Parts: sequence; C-alpha cells; structure tokens
Amino acid sequence: MKNILKEKLKEGKCVYGPWILTTSADNAEVLAHAGADMIMIDGEHGAMSMETAGRQISQIKNTSTVPLLRVPWNDMVMVKQGLDMGAAGIMIPMVNSKEEAERAVQYCHFPPRGVRGVGAGRASLFGVNIKDYLPYAMNEIPIIIQIEHFKAVEAIDDILSVPGIDVAFIGPFDLSTSMGIMGKINHPDMVKAIQKVLEACSRHQVVPGIMTGPGLMQKHIEMGFKFLLGGSDALFIHQGVKGCLEEFKQASMKRNL
Repeated sequence: MKNILKEKLKEGKCVYGPWILTTSADNAEVLAHAGADMIMIDGEHGAMSMETAGRQISQIKNTSTVPLLRVPWNDMVMVKQGLDMGAAGIMIPMVNSKEEAERAVQYCHFPPRGVRGVGAGRASLFGVNIKDYLPYAMNEIPIIIQIEHFKAVEAIDDILSVPGIDVAFIGPFDLSTSMGIMGKINHPDMVKAIQKVLEACSRHQVVPGIMTGPGLMQKHIEMGFKFLLGGSDALFIHQGVKGCLEEFKQASMKRNL
C-alpha cells in the first residue's frame, strides 16, 4: 500500500486541497471527485463527529483524492481515533514546542516509535486488512503539525528537529492573532515570521504549508510553500448560490423594466 500524497511530497511536488466543514458525506464525495490532491476534514472547527468523519473518509477513499483529518487537539485519544477511522494523514493544531511535536509524532506511530494502540478499526477494514495496514500506517501516513502561534515560530528549529514531521503548516490568522495583529497577514512582523518558518523547513527538509485561497496560490507557491489548503465545502456552496442569485437579479431587472 502506498500513500499517493506522501509520494508527491517526497518528490517535491506542490499539492492542493479544500476543507470540509459540514457533516455531509455527500459534500465529501462531490469534492473528492473534483480531482484535488487531498481533502482536509476539519475535526477542530468543523461540525462533524468522529463517526461522521469516518464516513466522509470512506467516500473520499473511493477516488484518487487523499482523505486527511485535522483533529481538535494534540491529544493521544483524538489522534488514535482519527487514524483508526481511516485518515490517510493527520493534522495536529497548535504545536508550540519540541516536546509537543514529539508527542504528536508518537501518537501517530505504533511502538517502538510511538504509543498508538493496534486495533481493528475502519482503517484496516475492521481487521480484515490488518496485515497490510500496519506497515502502511508506520511509513505512509503524513504527519502535519500546525505552526500558528508566535511561540512556535520562536521554537521552530527545535520543533522541526523532531524526526517524523512531514509538513509544517502555517495558520496565518491564529498566528497573527497570537502576535497582537489579528488578520494583518501582510504586516512586516508576519512576513518575518513566515519567512523564518520557510527557512527552517528548508534546513530540516520539512514541507512548508499554508492556508491559501483564490488569488493567493501563485504567491504562496512562489514563496516556497508546497502544501496548500484553501476553500471549503460550505464556502463553495455559498459562492455558487450567490453567483446564481446575482445573475438572476440582473436578468430579472432587465425583464421587469
């Protein structure tokens, strides 16, 4: 078993995917068929339970898109459950120190590299494919840590020195908020912080990632980011309806003149 996304990251390719924030397995299926490299199920800020996330993962797995999960916190139980649900990559928020990074990696691995328990969850088809799943889990699941606090930026070299981290993902809004400049993404202090993370990623051979969006992707790729997440199922639906409404209003105004 191979993880297509991890192979792309190893090859230095840029990858992109949207977020899922709703509880809809149908939304997961539709987004997965759009052809993105990955989809991030947002278990931190999204509305889904772990059971629902598992069903969304199952829908995404039927396509070439890789299902990822952001767990609510750097917690052993949450990480274990997310992996057992079948997530092919785990994102862990608010990793601010080397010790927290070490715990994050340990939670994702079986002994002796980690502390994850072996169980017959959805990831192994409830035990049917356990022999194939175990080596896959040890070598093919990318670990994505979030750099979203000024403390993490200050300790970035210590954090990225921890073996096993695949992606360091900058959360610009949380990072700017922790710096007292909420939402000011282009503030000089933010620019310096982001550059510091990019340089550390290069030194430690960790893939840099960032929250992106329409109009920002070219800039982020030129900056050196290779793991991009942006847009969500809820946002896409809202934008689609708004676009249709605007077209309707313009057409109906002309008809009613």
